[in-house]
Amino acid sequence: MKNNLPLKLALLLTVFIFSGCAVMDKNIPDWTQYRVPDKTNELELASWSTGTGEPVLLIHGFGASSYSWRYIVEPLAQKNRVITIDLKGFGDSPKPRDDAYSVYEQARLVRNFILENDLKNLHVVGHSYGGGVALAVSIYLANSNPGLQKSLVLIDSVAYPQELPGFVKILATPVLGPLITYAVPNTFQVKDLLQKVYFNDDLIPQEAVDHYAADLGKPDAKYALLTSARQMLPTDLQQFSDNYASLTIPALIVWSREDEIVPLAVGKRLHENLPNSKLVIMSDVGHAVQEEKPSLLLPHLRSFLEAVSHHPAITP
Repeated sequence: MKNNLPLKLALLLTVFIFSGCAVMDKNIPDWTQYRVPDKTNELELASWSTGTGEPVLLIHGFGASSYSWRYIVEPLAQKNRVITIDLKGFGDSPKPRDDAYSVYEQARLVRNFILENDLKNLHVVGHSYGGGVALAVSIYLANSNPGLQKSLVLIDSVAYPQELPGFVKILATPVLGPLITYAVPNTFQVKDLLQKVYFNDDLIPQEAVDHYAADLGKPDAKYALLTSARQMLPTDLQQFSDNYASLTIPALIVWSREDEIVPLAVGKRLHENLPNSKLVIMSDVGHAVQEEKPSLLLPHLRSFLEAVSHHPAITP
């Protein structure tokens, strides 16, 4: 511990000095450019599937991978076909240096994955950044392929313009973001982030630290992380959020009262704007309930999926 103290103090000092200097990309194509399905610059997302029944697609958050759903997959697979994907730039998916890592681009790729795999009566579950992707996917499907998607689950999801979490600000800060990402040991970065994500740091498994650190060490993973951070909040996000009121599919919104990354106010606003939604608020858990306390989440997921599975998908 003694050897890490100078590094920690240096990091704290640089964060204090530079945390307000994030520079977000302004040239991201707006959401309307992605409404029509296309195969431009297509790449194949890493995916895994288990179980049978109506498909449930799990979309992980920023800096994570399909691994974040490790406690959820098998229980849900008892009644559903459960599909996990790694978003572009994360986990085992490709990490091209193409400067295209916005939520809209991620949603385009996920929508194409859904169409290519002919997924019908689909339930989409998204966490955090992946929740923003899930919202965009749902809007795209409602526009281009209505009737395919049956429900939406959002867990501590990005959804509106908001103050960026401190660690995302750092990653999006010129010089400082790359300096920390490439100079600081991967395990230190991951542990520091998980301490912000978890409510109870004692529940952080070393296995998770090691897994995410290994992912961060893959070729071009840090490029993808830094680029995704700069493109986290599209400039037209407020305009895009006006579409939420038109999403009439059943939606379950799950939030942590203690979330330090996306505040509960966002979940309450989503509940007001999604016309067919239910809000579940949990206590004594952090930003990633599916990892920290999956036993809290599973009963709500199971009952919601069972309820909506007894109703036909909405068609125009």
